[in-house]
Amino acid sequence: MNPPAFPAANHPSRPSLTLALTIAMPLIVVAANVFGVASARAEELRTPGAEYTQRYDDAVHALNTQRYSAAYGRFAALADEGHAPSALMALAMVTYRPSMSGAAQWSVTSAQLQRWSALVAIDVHARASLIAEHDGE
Repeated sequence: MNPPAFPAANHPSRPSLTLALTIAMPLIVVAANVFGVASARAEELRTPGAEYTQRYDDAVHALNTQRYSAAYGRFAALADEGHAPSALMALAMVTYRPSMSGAAQWSVTSAQLQRWSALVAIDVHARASLIAEHDGE
């Protein structure tokens, strides 16, 4: 018997991937919305220009409408320009891509991963003081 042309087609459905998608996607969408709102409120960090805001909103909308490749492309482009909330989203999407898009392969270099991770770390560190202020510490 000849092997099938697409061996992956014979694999049974994976409930764990469905469960991962069910859990991961709402978390990613919530993170996108939270970081977008937090960025708008934390003006002392950096006020994003109208272009960043519109492009970020477009990326979040693409994610909300399950157009994952479009969302990733927009987040990645913004992250490459130094937009920390987009860097967080691009990193999350790279991390969870198998459960979100099946066989889709998104391109990312190790240099991008390092830059995006550094952006997110700086942003989180800067927000730590805002959290302390909010909590009254």
